[in-house]
Amino acid sequence: MWVITVFDKKDVRIFEYASKNEATEALAKFKKNAVLTYTK
Repeated sequence: MWVITVFDKKDVRIFEYASKNEATEALAKFKKNAVLTYTK
């Protein structure tokens, strides 16, 4: 599972994706403060 974690001031948002392509496309939409990770 691919996970994008977005840090926005005092909030943390987490988005889960099944494929790397889908996750990287979504990551491109976040301007800053986002991290893409992979978990089993």
